[in-house]
Amino acid sequence: MNFKGLSNYKVIIKNTGYLSALEVFKLIMPFIALPYIIRTVGGEKYGMIVFVQTVISYFSVFINFGLDISAVKDVAILRHDKRQLSELVSSVLGIKLLLWFFSAIVLFFSFFFVEVIRENGLLVLFAFLACFADVLFPVWYFQGVERMKYITLIRFFSILFYTVSVFIFIHSEVDYIFIPLLQSIGLLLSGLLSVYVLTKIDKLRLRWPIFSTMKSYFVESVPFFISRLSVLINSGLAKIVCGLFFSMQAVAAFDLAQKIATAALIPLQMLNQSIYPHLSRTKDHRFARKAFMFVAMLALIIIGFVYILAPYAVLFFAGNELNEAIILLRIMCFYIFFAGMSMFMGTPILVAFGYSKPFNISVIFGTLMLMLCYCLLYLFNYISIANFAWIMGITELSVFLFRIYYSLEHKIFFNGTN
Repeated sequence: MNFKGLSNYKVIIKNTGYLSALEVFKLIMPFIALPYIIRTVGGEKYGMIVFVQTVISYFSVFINFGLDISAVKDVAILRHDKRQLSELVSSVLGIKLLLWFFSAIVLFFSFFFVEVIRENGLLVLFAFLACFADVLFPVWYFQGVERMKYITLIRFFSILFYTVSVFIFIHSEVDYIFIPLLQSIGLLLSGLLSVYVLTKIDKLRLRWPIFSTMKSYFVESVPFFISRLSVLINSGLAKIVCGLFFSMQAVAAFDLAQKIATAALIPLQMLNQSIYPHLSRTKDHRFARKAFMFVAMLALIIIGFVYILAPYAVLFFAGNELNEAIILLRIMCFYIFFAGMSMFMGTPILVAFGYSKPFNISVIFGTLMLMLCYCLLYLFNYISIANFAWIMGITELSVFLFRIYYSLEHKIFFNGTN
């Protein structure tokens, strides 16, 4: 890859730096607390927390409703028009608030019909508080205006609060119920700070929007919601199935391996988030081609480090509590590579170049592949947490192949003189 032209992409490099710094904070600080949490509350209680938070994450995706993707492009287009930008932000926040109220009603009735929620009611409520932060914190806005500095500073405050408070308030196994509460409080504080930035620093005028405007943005986000829901199913279903078929200890082991794998994806994810607004505006085919090669090389380097360091990482975070996480993490190297590549082929490529439909179809296709694999495991009695890890990689491989096919069909990487 030719680096001589990097000076032309200072905004991308700067924003990638801010987002990478944020993700390092998000990685280091909670991971500082993670060994303490697992050793203090034990693998079983930690697994229960993970199980509940995985269930609540479906509410989070519903509340965001794909707006965290569709709104980025709209903000990037309207960034210099304060009036229309205020209307857009008000509409998105209004939609999310209504979806949060609906989610709260659904959760209330689930207490009467779902035993695991009823038995862990307080834990569920504490975890659900974080969903209100999804209403308040406009990551999509800061991405659209390409000012990642605010995301970094605000999230850093939230993560610091959570990390420090864990050591202050969590002292024994019975305190496990307060872990999601502390996390939710930190996220809510970051949401309130971001609203302050919107209204006082960026001078946006927030008011209840016109219904027709809200409907327009809502309809626009539907395909992205479907794709995001599919992504969540792909990443969270294994932990739910582990909890139902095995034990919360298995959930904890799988979650630890997945957390480390997800952390390994951070450089790729942050690079993709910074590239997306740039390619949305420029449709630069040459830059897209160069970025593809760079992402592939970076992904290969990352999985090499993860495979070698897997035993040391698991030992550091969990001691001898979750040794089964070592083999899971090594299997997930397959997932890490193709997840990084499929992410790049998603919003930075297909969506940015105007091909949202194949992007959304690809995620649904991946989910169908995932469900098919789970059905085959069940039918042939091959259910195991190791096979769940392999299925994650197979799913991402299928998504990547689907997306690369459409990108080549539409000549995204090779178009004219670019």
